[in-house]
Amino acid sequence: MKAYTAKSGKQQFKPSLRDIEAAIADDGSVGFCLACGQEAQGVEPDARRYHCESCGEPKVYGAEELLIMRLYH
Repeated sequence: MKAYTAKSGKQQFKPSLRDIEAAIADDGSVGFCLACGQEAQGVEPDARRYHCESCGEPKVYGAEELLIMRLYH
């Protein structure tokens, strides 16, 4: 995960393209929390704004959704 500053000014995290590709290849039910950088299991590929079990923020996105949004490094 790589830190970046969002439009809101808050620090967030984005996964690498390699992490996204691995998540899609495994089973497609992995997401990533942009607030804390943790992986989330059982996430739909097109998930947006799911609540993170680690930090509680509604910042979990499905791997394929992040790919479409180009939120990776």
